[in-house]
Amino acid sequence: MTSPEPTAESSGRIIRSDAHATDVRRDHHRLHRGIYTPLASELSTTDRIRAAAMRAGDGAVVAGLSAAILHGTTFVDEDHDVELIRGLDGQGRMRGSVRVIRTDQLGPGDIEMVEGIRVTSPVRTAYDLGRRRPDWMALARLDDLVRATQLSLTELWSYTRAHPRTHGVPQMRELIHHIDPAAESPGESWLRLVMIRNHLPRPDSQIVLTDTDGRMIARFDLGYKRYKLGIDYDGIEFHTSDEQRAHDARRDRAARDRGWEAIRVAGTLLSRDPCAVINTIENAMRQRGYRP
Repeated sequence: MTSPEPTAESSGRIIRSDAHATDVRRDHHRLHRGIYTPLASELSTTDRIRAAAMRAGDGAVVAGLSAAILHGTTFVDEDHDVELIRGLDGQGRMRGSVRVIRTDQLGPGDIEMVEGIRVTSPVRTAYDLGRRRPDWMALARLDDLVRATQLSLTELWSYTRAHPRTHGVPQMRELIHHIDPAAESPGESWLRLVMIRNHLPRPDSQIVLTDTDGRMIARFDLGYKRYKLGIDYDGIEFHTSDEQRAHDARRDRAARDRGWEAIRVAGTLLSRDPCAVINTIENAMRQRGYRP
């Protein structure tokens, strides 16, 4: 007797199918109950989010960091738990790598469709991420999301004022003033926040130095054009090879030839002794005319 045809719905590399479809189970890897992917597929972070949303059904809304990724952010944590919101009549729990939250706090304007998936809107996503700890990572998420979506800071401020009685709102109110969509890494956002909180002027971002012919000779993550001071955040994974260090040295010499000073801030030092980082930056600024 011939096996019945499986009922299946496909969305890219993700397939929703009858769990009893033998040929589907034979040729595919099971992600969630009734959700499969071909055995040879390499799933992206977006695929994982889509699979979890398909499993949760029509009432679920992708939220938090998962929503930010679908909105196009680039500071992606590949191993993050997929975040979904359901109404109070749904279940709230961890299911594998999927975190389901029950709430009735989403309004109609808090949800939009992204590639066929219900997702919290950019302003709601920013409001949720900006209230999370640690605060420096929250700022990095906000920088990234505002850049990706062109979210208006005025709109975000108005939304935050309209939702004042939620955990983490005081942090959100502070961070709105420090958002900079030009940031290119969480480390840059972290360093900028430490500088501002230690009463240094808000730094310029992505400073480009050119020669007399307009060719770029240096580019700094942060700094102060007024004082000709460039500052780079160096994470553990960057600037460790001999080739990269030689490149950095050539760049710094070229910057000095144009009257600039370059400072590098290691992530390990920023974590261990932020006061030492601030003192180094402030001393360099004072030598170039800065007066608090």
